Amino acid sequence: MSSWNACCGVSVHAELLGRALRRLGHELTVFAPRQYEDDRTRLYLAPDEPFVVRNYSFLRYGDRCGNEDLLRSLYLDVEPMLDGDFDLLIVEKPTSTPLGRLLEVLPRIRRKARMMAILHEGSMPANPYFPKADWDAVAVFDERYRDLFSGVFPEERMHIVPFPCHPVDRRDKPEARRRLGLPGDAEIVFSFGRLHEPETILKALEELRAGHPELVYLYLAGDPEMYGSMKALGGEYGFLDVRFDRPPTRVLYDYLGAADAVVFSRGHPRHLAVSSSVHLCLGSLTPILCSDVAYFETFGGEVIKYGDAAKLEEKLRAVLEGGAAEVSARARRFVERQSADVIADRLLEIM
Repeated sequence: MSSWNACCGVSVHAELLGRALRRLGHELTVFAPRQYEDDRTRLYLAPDEPFVVRNYSFLRYGDRCGNEDLLRSLYLDVEPMLDGDFDLLIVEKPTSTPLGRLLEVLPRIRRKARMMAILHEGSMPANPYFPKADWDAVAVFDERYRDLFSGVFPEERMHIVPFPCHPVDRRDKPEARRRLGLPGDAEIVFSFGRLHEPETILKALEELRAGHPELVYLYLAGDPEMYGSMKALGGEYGFLDVRFDRPPTRVLYDYLGAADAVVFSRGHPRHLAVSSSVHLCLGSLTPILCSDVAYFETFGGEVIKYGDAAKLEEKLRAVLEGGAAEVSARARRFVERQSADVIADRLLEIM
């Protein structure tokens, strides 16, 4: 039960895990949102798989909501869950679901299946239903999350299981560029999704173009507003190529494979955070540069961190001039250690 085929970290985790379960030979049903009750979560521009059943409303910030009337008003069709034939129900980010209504039917589901929660919540939820759920197991990403929720759930039911990575999938660069209509002889820096202070990236790249005149900055916008604001910068920064798309992962990996470097820029989080984007993209083995903020604190040498435009320029230059071999090697080891197949097996072992 999770966000699915959507631009959010919960969906990334669920898709990596769910598709790994299918590769491992298990049958999968996904109970996914019919509606996203916020203005930030958008679906990929791709159809759902046959195993997806959309039967509830997703409240992205349900962890911050304490209004029981609102929480109990969220849509949930319980019939597919009660009629379904399954042995394990995994609920991703419980506070994003209609948890009050879900708790009413969980005892009936327990008669046929065990139940696991995967906690994406990065701070103690205001949601009054959060501590009332009686899960058979609770999975958290690292010690920070375990410490946060140690007083809520029994210690023996809490398990640290890291965020999964997309398997290694290194695309042929010329072929990926051909499919995407990108110049074969350019040096391409790529970003997508949310972008904090894009001017920092653009200024760094403008300086870098003095020695790399064929450099292109490809930005993939997932919502019309961000597309418009970035497109408006194109007149000032002629090397900026802005496209509108929310591709499924298989297509995103073409973009990653076509690029010489990937840049993620985020501000400082107000809560515990794990970067789903890095875990999703590391398997491309394209060097990833990211702002030095807590979103990326769980990574070491698998990514390259920068503090300001000058540092970004310096580190991008090193990457484009062949200085990323060790980073790519570390990324491969990290991905193999935390591949989705490995993480899926670990979760099943708990149950």
